[in-house]
This record gives sequence, C-alpha cells and structure tokens, in this order.
Amino acid sequence: MASTPNNWQAWVNIKWKPGTPDTAWQSWKKNKWVKGVWSTTGTWDCTVWLDVKTPDELEKFVWKEVRNNKWVENTDTVWAKNWWSNWDWKSKSA
Repeated sequence: MASTPNNWQAWVNIKWKPGTPDTAWQSWKKNKWVKGVWSTTGTWDCTVWLDVKTPDELEKFVWKEVRNNKWVENTDTVWAKNWWSNWDWKSKSA
C-alpha cells in the first residue's frame, strides 16, 4: 500500500529487550498507520514504517503502541513530510 501525498512518513527504530519473542511486533500489523516492519542489524533490532496524517498520530503510535510493548527497550524515531518526489502515487512507480 503506497502512502498518500503530503502525509507524514516515519521510521521507528526499536531495540528489543533480551529474550524478546519473534512475535513481539505482530500486534502492530493491525494498525492502519503501519506500512511495514523490518528486522535490522546494528544498533537497532527492528524498524517500523508509518504513514500518518499528523505528527500527533505518530506520537500516539510510538507512546501507546510501541513504548507500551513490554519487550521494547528503546526507540528512535525519524520522520519527514514529503515536499517533492518523482514517485507517481497512482502507478506506484518512479
């Protein structure tokens, strides 16, 4: 599902606590703002891609969904609002 023009995009990096089960993130699949979840290497264990209408929606997801997950040790969020792109929202290609 492609994001819509002028929405806020966010990537939430997550550090899991030791012993976290592989399924700890799966409840987020049901959230309308979540567009994808990736396992990562390095400092962070997981990245969640969000497509939200406002920064308040982003903050709500991070604090109510992610930070309330008992397995989350730490987070780092990067967000951006698209000003220009050669991405064609209708054909989903550059």
